Amino acid sequence: MGHQISRRTLFRTASGLAVAGGLGGALSACGGGTGAGSTSSELTMTWWGSDDRHAAYKKALASFQKDNPKVKIRETYSGYDGYFDKFNTNIAGGSAPDLLQMDTALVAQYARKGVLAPLDSYVGKSLDLTGFSKTLLAAGTVDGKLYGVPSGIGVNQLTVNRSGLEDLGLKLPDREWTWADLRKISQDVYKKSGGKIHGVDDVGGGSLQAFEIYAREHGETFFSEDGKNVGFSPETLQRWWEYWAEMRKLNACPPPAITSAAHNDLTKNAVVIGKALFTFDIGVYGAGGSVTDAQLDFLPSPQGDWSGAREGNYVNGGVLLSATKSSKRVGDSVKIMSFFAQDETAIKAMQLFRGIPPTEKARDLIASGLSETDKLNMEMADYISKRVSAASDALPTPPAPPQGADQIWDLLFQSNLAIAFGKKSIKAQLGEFFDQAAGILGG
Repeated sequence: MGHQISRRTLFRTASGLAVAGGLGGALSACGGGTGAGSTSSELTMTWWGSDDRHAAYKKALASFQKDNPKVKIRETYSGYDGYFDKFNTNIAGGSAPDLLQMDTALVAQYARKGVLAPLDSYVGKSLDLTGFSKTLLAAGTVDGKLYGVPSGIGVNQLTVNRSGLEDLGLKLPDREWTWADLRKISQDVYKKSGGKIHGVDDVGGGSLQAFEIYAREHGETFFSEDGKNVGFSPETLQRWWEYWAEMRKLNACPPPAITSAAHNDLTKNAVVIGKALFTFDIGVYGAGGSVTDAQLDFLPSPQGDWSGAREGNYVNGGVLLSATKSSKRVGDSVKIMSFFAQDETAIKAMQLFRGIPPTEKARDLIASGLSETDKLNMEMADYISKRVSAASDALPTPPAPPQGADQIWDLLFQSNLAIAFGKKSIKAQLGEFFDQAAGILGG
């Protein structure tokens, strides 16, 4: 699972958002305190991830230390759960790490509380970001300053059970497909399978990979710029829910019981359990289950098929590497960031364990050693990235989500579920959604 992008972890990031917001003054007070690096001869570095990611980091860091023997690195790593709780405790206790893997969902909160060191003065000197696009660097940029170096290209895309499509005599849709195309092929899957398989999972309550893209295609954002309101209109959400109500009526997506069971549980995703062939949850790639023997493929989120529709996709930065402002080893941390960004040994060690590599140079270096599915995944991420860069009508990359975002995402999911189970009409649920969202965000 290490190759997955950061934004797919945002529901699991909820505790991190809550803790980061809740510490408030404590974080601000400790922002300029004494970090672990200032009291030790070792540079402390921490990250989260899978066992494969841990091994890749350790291999790369061993190479760095061989070439930089004066920089001694103390490595600490864990799974995602509890990672930011521990980080916050370390900040409050004056023992923050010098260098850490940072979540794009949280970088703005930590940067604005004075926890992270700005990196701009190092760029072009000890920090080589050759090949990084401005769009990608925006993922680590807060209020015009760079606070984190992106590890890779993060995109929103659908995972497709291509073998399942071919078994039904169906072809993978064109990359420039639309929401109408998704509806059509999803109906075809249901009919061709004799009603045994639906086309796509129900994402009427799916925020990041689905509704956010749809809203952006309408020229709207998920959250307002100040984070005190949602940024989309009731009309857009109504059209979205009406689309998915029709999809359920056509059996193009599974019934609500399957959707409910799969919430935050990849093992019960409709594609993983064999009940659908398309999923908006990119985490399914690598999740296991019945899909593991199938040939997977990938597609961009569908495009708007109405007049004036805009490019809705965007690129984010996987995970980030950030230095803490309290550290006296920021210069050495920057050297390590540059090493991971440009060194051939590091790039080959990390493969896809921190996302699709951020530069064309890095992608070329690892391409020959990838599996067929990994190659397809990287190719699609590259395709989406280039399409977004070429689009003149694409909105800016969304900023880091505000405090309360996790509650809004869950509210969207539960609202769609209430409609799907017939507990609420779309009109009634719309009113409730916007009233509750305003209360959550304080708008």
